[in-house]
Amino acid sequence: MRKVLFALSLVLFVACSKQAPAGDVNEIPDEIKSITFTLTPFSIHEEGVQTKTQIQNDGSFLWSPTDTLGVYPNVGSQVYFVASNGESAKSARFDGGGWGFRSGAEYNYYSYYPFIGDIYLDRTCIPVKYTGQKQVGTTSTSHVGNYDYMWSLGDKAEGEISFSFHHLNCIIRLNATLPAGTYTKVAITAPSSVFAVLAHYDLTAVTPEIVADNQSNQIQIDLENITVADNSPFYIYIMSAPVNVASQEIVISALNSSKKEYQCRKTPSYAFGAGMICGLRCDSWTEVPQSMGLIIDDWGDGGSIGGNAD
Repeated sequence: MRKVLFALSLVLFVACSKQAPAGDVNEIPDEIKSITFTLTPFSIHEEGVQTKTQIQNDGSFLWSPTDTLGVYPNVGSQVYFVASNGESAKSARFDGGGWGFRSGAEYNYYSYYPFIGDIYLDRTCIPVKYTGQKQVGTTSTSHVGNYDYMWSLGDKAEGEISFSFHHLNCIIRLNATLPAGTYTKVAITAPSSVFAVLAHYDLTAVTPEIVADNQSNQIQIDLENITVADNSPFYIYIMSAPVNVASQEIVISALNSSKKEYQCRKTPSYAFGAGMICGLRCDSWTEVPQSMGLIIDDWGDGGSIGGNAD
């Protein structure tokens, strides 16, 4: 999935009509012909400013042909739907392979994104992870789609069904003004292990939420093709499970290609909740010798950091 704005409205049509023979006592109920997918926008929380305004210039969904949604009936296995109407489209036709939605009261449907290709996947334990994130370029947000875990319960009406997706994550959006250089990694470190590494959620819950299975005091993202001039600001987007760092000092560490580490310290005033874009602005950085600072290690592979945060 590519992202340029965080707003989405999809109207999908599935050709799956099946007619029962006249007089059949087991006549198949009317099937859903029209499917609508909508997405609740993220709320924006910058330092000192909180709004509910939909982002207009960065973060909207642009679907690619390989984007895939998973749909569960209340009884039975999941079915996948693949975007099929071309690249970089804000609205898309999804091909469900002729699978029919039925409109009877006994039928309920749950949808989630991104799809996991396991026919036996337990709908009450959808796995998620926050390792392996990488941003390529100073203006790219294409990496966030793979970590934008979402859920929806289908809402049926006569001949149609609608899915209104909800974000399970928050987005930590770092507005960084760093010394000139090429940067390879950014890490955010908290005083305790509050960041989910591996987690899951129950798609059938009344309000699904991320449940951490493994936690760390640090979350990080790799950077590629990010070279900046001195005092040239740019955004870094990190996907995270909701995390409460309110009134706690967190350390943002940036590593450049010369293995120099720069630190910026922030104390957020609010918890980073699901469906929020949480802005951190770092204009002032301190170069820290790695023998004394937060040495960024292979956290994504189970490693750790060295030094201390004090």
